[in-house]
Amino acid sequence: MMEHIDPEADAYEPGFEMKPRASLNAEAETTRTFKRVLYSMLFGFVILALFHSASLVTYVRGLPIGPVEDTVIAVSEAWHEQMQRNGLTELFTLMDERMQALHDATWNDVDAVLDGRAGADAPDDLRGGVAE
Repeated sequence: MMEHIDPEADAYEPGFEMKPRASLNAEAETTRTFKRVLYSMLFGFVILALFHSASLVTYVRGLPIGPVEDTVIAVSEAWHEQMQRNGLTELFTLMDERMQALHDATWNDVDAVLDGRAGADAPDDLRGGVAE
């Protein structure tokens, strides 16, 4: 037997607003997402500052003119000069050259690498092998 459901019996108090269950944690989730994005951007900025300071200088030179921006530009240029003196810009140059070589590789280059590996002898002593 089916019960009759009276829509008026479950009426809510005046001023009561129904919220979907999905939006109950929206504020906390937005805060968490914002923190994740902020940390990701800061991490990217640190990596950029350490390994590609030339790009950092190029980026800050595009900022609008103002006293704060002029200070940021001067600091980033000094940072880039220091990174060059310490030789840390060479790491990015090396990585960039390797990535450019991979980007410019043809299928013939891939076949040559694979053929070179296929002809190589297996090592005599394998790590983790059974000693006789």
